[in-house]
Amino acid sequence: MGKGNKEGTSKQFRWTKPMEHLFLEILAEEAQKGNKPSNTFKAVSISRVAEAISERFQVQCDAKHVKNHLRAHKKYEPFLNKSIDHYDEMALVVGKYMETGNFAKTFADIDLDDGNQDSVPIDYNNEETEEVRTKVSSSDTSKRKRKNAQENDNEQIKFVGEQLGKIANALEQFTADKTPHLYEKVMSIEVEGFDDDFLCSVFDYLVSHESEVDDHFLNH
Repeated sequence: MGKGNKEGTSKQFRWTKPMEHLFLEILAEEAQKGNKPSNTFKAVSISRVAEAISERFQVQCDAKHVKNHLRAHKKYEPFLNKSIDHYDEMALVVGKYMETGNFAKTFADIDLDDGNQDSVPIDYNNEETEEVRTKVSSSDTSKRKRKNAQENDNEQIKFVGEQLGKIANALEQFTADKTPHLYEKVMSIEVEGFDDDFLCSVFDYLVSHESEVDDHFLNH
C-alpha cells in the first residue's frame, strides 16, 4: 500500500516556474563545470538539482523527476552547454523597451477571463438562495469590468509579443560557439526590474523560436 502511494506521488510531481528556474540554473552551472561530457548529465548533477529543489521548495523531488523533466523538455538542451557573447546587445534591446514602461505589467498580472472563475457553489438551503443570487449578480458585473480592462491589456500583450519576437530573431544567427547560457542571461535581466515568472516566459519563448534569428537586428 505504501509503495502504491509513493508511485502515485511520483506521477503527480508538478514543476512550477521557480522550480524550473532553479533546475536550469544548476544544470547550466554543471555543464560549465564539465559535468556533461556527452548528451547526458552526470548523476551527481542530477542529484544536485533534486536535492536543491527538495530543500528550497519543501517537496520530495527525486533524481527521476529531474531526468524525466529534462527528457520532456528537449528544447532546453542546446542552451545547457553553451555560452553567450552577445548578452550586452540583448540587454540593450530589452533595456530600451524597459524604459518605456511597457513591460511594467507581466502576463501574471493581466486578468484574463476564465470560464470557471465566476462559478458559485450553491447550497440548496432556501435561506441561502438569495445570498447566492446576490453573489452571481455581483460576479456578472465584475466580469464585464474585467472584459473592458482586458481589451486594453490585449494591446500590451501584443506589444510584448512583438518585442519577444525581435529578441528571438536576434538570437538565431548565433553560431554554436557564440550561443549563451540563454537561461542564465535572460534571468540576469532581473536587475532591470523583471520578475521571475515573466523572465521564465521570455526564456520559454526564445527557446521555442531558436530557429528564427536575424543577426542584422543585433546591430541596432
